[in-house]
Amino acid sequence: MNAARSLFLIALIGRVVSAAYTVPPPTEAPEDTIEDCTNWVVGSASDTCEAIADDYFITLAQLYKYNPSLADSCHIQEGLSYCVEENWGIPPVPTTTTSSAPPSTTSGNGISTPTPTQSGMVGTCNKFHYVEKGQSCADVLGLYNLNIETFYSWNKGVGETCSSMWAQVYVCVGVVGTSTTTTATSATTTGNGVSTPTPTQPGMVSNCNKFHYVEKGQGCADILARYSLNIETFYSWNTGVGETCTSMWAQVYVCVGVIGGGGSVTPTTPPTSTTTSGNGISTPTPTQPGMVSNCDKFDFVAKGTSCSDVLSRNKITIDQLYAWNKGVGKNCEGMWADVYVCVHAIGAPTATITSTTKTTGNGVPTPTPTMPGMVGNCKKFYKVASGDNCSVISTKTGVSVANIIKWNPQVGASCNVWLNYYICIGV
Repeated sequence: MNAARSLFLIALIGRVVSAAYTVPPPTEAPEDTIEDCTNWVVGSASDTCEAIADDYFITLAQLYKYNPSLADSCHIQEGLSYCVEENWGIPPVPTTTTSSAPPSTTSGNGISTPTPTQSGMVGTCNKFHYVEKGQSCADVLGLYNLNIETFYSWNKGVGETCSSMWAQVYVCVGVVGTSTTTTATSATTTGNGVSTPTPTQPGMVSNCNKFHYVEKGQGCADILARYSLNIETFYSWNTGVGETCTSMWAQVYVCVGVIGGGGSVTPTTPPTSTTTSGNGISTPTPTQPGMVSNCDKFDFVAKGTSCSDVLSRNKITIDQLYAWNKGVGKNCEGMWADVYVCVHAIGAPTATITSTTKTTGNGVPTPTPTMPGMVGNCKKFYKVASGDNCSVISTKTGVSVANIIKWNPQVGASCNVWLNYYICIGV
């Protein structure tokens, strides 16, 4: 009787542990895995963190956030389950709670360290900052009057350009033997004698003499147009923004002019102009970075225009758009507004999107074209029609919105489905 009761209790405890997750893991999961996990992968000996992140269309920072046990050295244990999706891919709604002081640990330096912490924090830290959701690296640097090099030296896990800083963790903003002060935006005088406002975008040139403060929501195209700059010049003065300006921070200063010339102010909305390239074709400006030089047809991307709009009205595929405009990204995640994109190149046939089928690894004939990022085990498909959104598709097919987003992660929480493309509605 006692043995039977013990077995029942063990089984009950196992069910309770599994129930702690939104979707139970197929095998045991590390105890610090997030509770609102909705998709899992079982680790194998050949897995790497980079491979898992690529396979499930998430960033390494997201993988480490979902699975803190992987953050320090990415030691994947064969047979354990690791989370690869939080809350069906929909950002969880923040909740306001009243709780006691955050838990802390005492390190070897005798200082009480709050948890959880960003990976790679130094052991001599004596001052900490809690990173709220939506808070940027620039916010933290400006608040504590730090530069990116110092911040990185104290928090290696954020990366050299702070692209991997987590939210809802503590970061180090002061170490034993130093002091930091909270200051408002200030200016420093560099070796060129120019007063430089702070905080600045990492990678700014030292001979900058003209600066622009990047407001939240401001795009790279806005700045280029305002100061009559091209992306190549802007990148050469601010290498931290990336070659296609995908890494520009908000609430920092960027360089828009250097000693010796460049960066003259023009009206905020300059008239569209054209240039004639070597192929003899008049090219309207401004253009999306990475456009091919043999483009002979252009489309202006107005604010609010989706990638699907551009593809459908020009009857081209996402592969063609990317081939002619590398800056938009393979899944069109980097397309700018208020610029021209290339929608046809010299010698390219006029394309029409036609439905074909291919057989995937699961043996199921899959119609094409499909939304990027669709799960590989899909068995049922739906072709997006004009006027469709996730709610409409859910009503038509009887599939929940949550599952539509889960099986087609690229559509995102805003349900950006592409016209005439297939999405997955059954696995």
